Amino acid sequence: MLGTEILAFLQACPMAVLALDTAGHVIFANSEAGQLLEFDGRLCGVNVIELMPEWPLLSGVSTAFVNNRLGHRRLCRVQVMSWLSGRETVTAALLEPVEDERPAGYAAREANLRLRYVIEMLPEAVCVFDANDRYVLWNQKYAELYADIAEHLKPGIPFEEILRTSLAGDGMRELVGDKEAWLQARMQKFHQPVSQEEQQLRDGRWLRHDDRRTPDGGAIGMRIDITGLKQREDWLRQLFDANPMPMLLCDGDSLAILQANRAAVDFYGFAPSDLLSKRACDMHTDGEFHAFEKALLNLEDHCDARTIWRQTMHDGLERHVLIYVRLLHEGSERRLLLTVADVSDRILAETEANRLAHHDVLTGLPNRMQFYKALAGALASSRQEKVVICYLDLDGFKPVNDTFGHAAGDEVLKNVAKRLQMQARDHLVARLGGDEFAILMTGERAGAVDLAERCIASFQEPFAINGLAIRLGVSIGIAAASGADGEALMQEADRALYRAKADGRNTWQMMSEGGPVLTRTKA
Repeated sequence: MLGTEILAFLQACPMAVLALDTAGHVIFANSEAGQLLEFDGRLCGVNVIELMPEWPLLSGVSTAFVNNRLGHRRLCRVQVMSWLSGRETVTAALLEPVEDERPAGYAAREANLRLRYVIEMLPEAVCVFDANDRYVLWNQKYAELYADIAEHLKPGIPFEEILRTSLAGDGMRELVGDKEAWLQARMQKFHQPVSQEEQQLRDGRWLRHDDRRTPDGGAIGMRIDITGLKQREDWLRQLFDANPMPMLLCDGDSLAILQANRAAVDFYGFAPSDLLSKRACDMHTDGEFHAFEKALLNLEDHCDARTIWRQTMHDGLERHVLIYVRLLHEGSERRLLLTVADVSDRILAETEANRLAHHDVLTGLPNRMQFYKALAGALASSRQEKVVICYLDLDGFKPVNDTFGHAAGDEVLKNVAKRLQMQARDHLVARLGGDEFAILMTGERAGAVDLAERCIASFQEPFAINGLAIRLGVSIGIAAASGADGEALMQEADRALYRAKADGRNTWQMMSEGGPVLTRTKA
């Protein structure tokens, strides 16, 4: 590839020479190259990038670092030449060490150029200051951002002088009120080891000043456009404030309430300052305070509302709530966003529906289903005492309905319920339907007899219907057992009631499995 004359010329060259093929591999190296690179004649076939990482270099003379066999770098002046040899292009690189010939300040200028190149590549506006707060470098974005002082920027000019120049002019970008107070505050922050400040511009945009001191006492400042961030924060704030659901932003460690939206202030009824002085668990009732506090402190991820909590409002009213919790992170800070859903009406409706399902609508007493449920529970849990049923049926009630109407009859039934509850005291009184009632108790038969006597006596006082005094009576069947089947016990009480009716009404009879054991003696 290399002619004899060219080889002779390259070998006789007093400078280190490398000849390269089109692929960048060494095809010739003279003895000076071998000495410079310490390869002892083994350079042929080596990729030039291993020797000069900055390859390819432009034709002509340039400066580049060259690696020797041990990887040590030397700065060399490199002259690149190319020519056509046959059908292929040959490139020669002539190397000359220049460490001892560099002019004073060369390394500093080289570092300065590299730093300038770096800051020009950055997407933000950047400026560099020395230990005396004087400008050293700035990129084009910085000059474009502060067009009003760009013509005054020059290395060595003090930062404070530039700020005063900007304040004195009409084109200052920042939105400033008291100029002297702003300048003092700005310089005070600038002298801190690390400072960040958000500044609104006259055109509505926002900048963040991020200044950091360097170990040699200088400073590097970045000016970051955060307009988009501020807009998103404003949108989120508006969504937070305008959300119809009560929302609280809390510290994840102390649970202190940091922010509360308008719906939360209205919901809890506290003044905004009072609400912000509380913790997230302070509104919970005493019995749930610690449970909710523990749940929040141990939270590791978002939490959908599943538990119904009870909270107390400023006016003392208690509400039932579901609380959705979102775990947020602001840098190293842990935040909790609580969204509160008032389900008091739902709980009230469910409670009322449950009450209606188990209670008589007219009298408010437990209904037949609830009575049988209570009877089964009493039979299952009773060990020592007997379970006693008093089965009651009104005497003479049908003529009341037929004569005075059902509305009057309903009033009588409500009064009957009140009289029976008064006599039964703590025992369960239920309306089984129509004019049939039942009382469930545990104890001995004597207690049931006493109760039956009191109930019959309570009917001695007449009922007032449309200004008339109407007398009614009550017949009672009593059955008692331990661990018996509930239905069987009810049938025995029913048989006892039947016998009481047959015995002349307004009386009671007690039944057991073997039949009547006791009958009331009428006065």
